[in-house]
Amino acid sequence: MATSSQHRFTVDDVLGQLWSEDESDDEFVDRIGEDDVLEEVLRQAEVIDEHDIEQCARDRQLPTDISCGWGDEKNVNKVLMEFDSIPGLKCEFPEEPTPLDMFNVLFDNEMWELLCTETNRYAKNVLDTSLAKGTLKPHSRIGKWTEVTVDEMKVFVALVILMGIIKKNCLEDYWSTDETISTSFFGKMMSKDRFLLILSNLHLVDNEENTHNDDLYKVRPFLRMIQENFMKYEPERDLSFDEVVCPFKGRVRFRVYNPQKPNKFGIKLFNLCEASSGYCVGTDVYHGDTDCAKFVQVLEPSPEDDAPELFGDMTQTTKIVLGMLAKTGCIVKGHHIYMDNYYTSPELFDVLDSYDTYACGTVRPNRKEVPKIFGQVKLKQGETIFRVRENLTAIRFHDKRDVTMLSTIHQPTMVLTNKVDHRTKEPIHKPRAIVDYIQKMGGVDLADQIVQYYDVLRRCVKWWKKLFLHMLNILVVNAYILHQKYGQQQRVKRTHMSYRQALVKMLIESAPNAPRPQRSGRKPEQLSRLTERHFIQHIKPKPGAKKQRVVRDCVVCNRKKQQREGFKRKQTAYECEQCAKPMCNPECFKRFHTLKYYKVSSSGLEADASDSSGDE
Repeated sequence: MATSSQHRFTVDDVLGQLWSEDESDDEFVDRIGEDDVLEEVLRQAEVIDEHDIEQCARDRQLPTDISCGWGDEKNVNKVLMEFDSIPGLKCEFPEEPTPLDMFNVLFDNEMWELLCTETNRYAKNVLDTSLAKGTLKPHSRIGKWTEVTVDEMKVFVALVILMGIIKKNCLEDYWSTDETISTSFFGKMMSKDRFLLILSNLHLVDNEENTHNDDLYKVRPFLRMIQENFMKYEPERDLSFDEVVCPFKGRVRFRVYNPQKPNKFGIKLFNLCEASSGYCVGTDVYHGDTDCAKFVQVLEPSPEDDAPELFGDMTQTTKIVLGMLAKTGCIVKGHHIYMDNYYTSPELFDVLDSYDTYACGTVRPNRKEVPKIFGQVKLKQGETIFRVRENLTAIRFHDKRDVTMLSTIHQPTMVLTNKVDHRTKEPIHKPRAIVDYIQKMGGVDLADQIVQYYDVLRRCVKWWKKLFLHMLNILVVNAYILHQKYGQQQRVKRTHMSYRQALVKMLIESAPNAPRPQRSGRKPEQLSRLTERHFIQHIKPKPGAKKQRVVRDCVVCNRKKQQREGFKRKQTAYECEQCAKPMCNPECFKRFHTLKYYKVSSSGLEADASDSSGDE
């Protein structure tokens, strides 16, 4: 039907003509909701406002939502349980705790003993196997193995933490003598070979103890320790739940891929954190299954749940969240949990509400039992619709995009924000649930952000070492947060970096019996070659050698192997009888025994000290 522009109608015009003064508003809505009447309205209106169409669809959809238990009236009788817990550390600690005191709260002495025992056991097995097979090379590091002690393990962990502050491309660079990148502290505390030897043999458990086919048995003792010790701190009311990724691109069965994360490949962990500080209350590793999901079975059904098979019918995400709260003891205490749309569902929120634990989070409109209207309605800027079912409130709000929320904490109310609409210059109102979600959901992200600042992760082939270092980093961050809460007596509050620096120093000071690297004794050797009498001779061949005229690289006029590119290799048949070093006769022999820095540079002049000392 074509009409001129002056006879174009809107939906409001047509509805005004259909409305009768004799009928009430409810009767009119019921009549308009019938399919044949609605089709007539849309047929008569040639110019149709899109929002008005969705408004009509919203009214038609209301009976469907009502049949699912949803309504459009606020639950004025909704009462939340008061938070029944006292936040704080539940163990003894000094009045003025040091960084090491807070670290020791979370890191048991038994774990130090276990690290040393299992590392020594594994190194001994490797050494015995190499000797039995005859594959032990003469200069292999494992051939120099000596048992590691608790004090030496503390120095090792301290250097690992320090590597999160001082970033270098490879481990060998921390012991480099190149003056441009040298850090002498590492060489003074532990030799490079010893550090790499401990790192390669580091173990937490006996490899033969995996009798229950546990995927995480390699890190199970450490994981069990941090899960127990993290609960020594009672968190505040507001918590956030989310997943994080320990980056790992190697081969492991439960590696995950998440394109929305900065580290797309890795091992997924579920974290429950305090919303205000980021303190990690509980963590669980996803390995095809989750340990926290099994804790659901130890919960007793609440009085509101009549079906004994309730836990068996739950979705996996519901079991993960409920199990984590049960494992950490954060249930039936009135906690407020904030989570994203991966976990949020009406099913989960109803179950949590029955245990006096309340939740708020974004939700996907196509989730089961979410009001149908949310997936169909189109809202204008600043518009809001809501549905209520018992203690559960569903809200859909449009700002820059549509946001759908579920909450058992909030009523469907709007609050004034501190932002102003740039077009109308009027203050912006938003639902209370969205404002609180933005403020309190970031606990897990805050913890993950703090972890990334001074990350101790290194490139590893073995997945469990990567995961161990990641969990160690979480432990250090938790210790730092506790120190921030209970170290208030200090005049100057420590920064994260200063806390780690102090922790490294205190860990090393707490290990007075740790062996220190023995200097090579270069100074006496240098003095002897410069002051004693030395004579030159032909290099003697080894006994039984076919070649009687032996030549070797001159120690004076040859460059190091890594610096030899572009230089001609120079060999000589002479050596110093006392020093047993090959050198050209007579120029190099004279330089070696008269100059402290005897190396010849590319320009023919004397090289620097670092170039000479490496060949002593």
